[in-house]
Parts: sequence; C-alpha cells; structure tokens
Amino acid sequence: MQLKKGLIFLISAISFNFSFSQEELFTAKVLTEPDLFTSGIEGPACDKDGNIYAVNFEKKGTIGKVTPDGDCSLFVELPEGSVGNGIRFNSNGEMLIADYTGHNILKIDMETKEISVFAHEPKMNQPNDIAITSTDILFASDPNWKDSTGNLWRIDKDGTVRLLESDMGTTNGIEVSPGNKILYIN
Repeated sequence: MQLKKGLIFLISAISFNFSFSQEELFTAKVLTEPDLFTSGIEGPACDKDGNIYAVNFEKKGTIGKVTPDGDCSLFVELPEGSVGNGIRFNSNGEMLIADYTGHNILKIDMETKEISVFAHEPKMNQPNDIAITSTDILFASDPNWKDSTGNLWRIDKDGTVRLLESDMGTTNGIEVSPGNKILYIN
C-alpha cells in the first residue's frame, strides 16, 4: 500500500513537472520596425508602465521610447556631446543614464524631460552599464577597452561617486540581485 501511494505521488509529480515544462514562458515577436535604433542600441530598461527605453534611437545621443503596443518615438536628445549607454529607473521614477562620453550619470525627469547631471567623475573611463538597488544606490561598470581593464563605481543617492574597485578586467554588464545582497559584474 505504501509503495502504491509512493508510485502515484511520483507519477503525479512527473506529470505536474512535465505539464509546466511544456508551457511557454513568453512568445517572441517583432515589436519595432527594423533600423529605428542605430547599431549602437544599448541599455534597455522598462518604466512602471511597461514602456521600453533604449539609447541611440535613429542617431547617437538620443533615447527612444517603445510602448507596449510597439509605437516608437524619440523620447529625448541628450546634451551636446553626450552618448548614453546603460539606463535604469530610481524609486522616484526618474531615468538614470550612463553617459560614457561625458563621464556622467545623467538624470531625466520623466514628466518634464529635463536632463541634469546626477553624478560626474572625470576619472571614469566611460561609465557603461549601471545597476540600482531598491534603496537607490547606483553602481556603474567602467571599462577601459584599450587596456583591457576596468573599474567599479558606487554612486550614492546624493550623487557622490566612489571608486570601489580598479584594474578588474574589462568591466561591462552589471546587475544587483534581488534583496541587494550580491552585485554581479562581468
């Protein structure tokens, strides 16, 4: 009797797992027309309404917006000479952008589209990708492609920039784990 119950449970568990393994997690579909973004498209991030933002919409130095329905438009042009890379949103809904040519982290008010320098550090090679904690602490990867080295920066809520680690290898992608316990960087 015990063996029969165990076999029924095992068969039920296998059937249960098999039914979930057949379920599609998502369906890929084309959302935008080809070539709306340049070959330098980077830093996609979603706002609270499900809009996707990415840098270099139609030309360098811009940020494009893609609605959940696939409507695309220019959201903002960055200040002269600025080129964005990574994008994240803070808890106030403001957009933060790594400006790798200006050695800045830019901030955009989503209502007014006003762009300001949130943080600046001339010692940055080129802030590339950014990650943000649930308490709005920002981290920036900072590769030096020529020398195959890189740095890791912390940017506090007030815009204070601190070097956390240097000579790491070419730092690029970066993310914070749920719960803010682990910072991943490659």
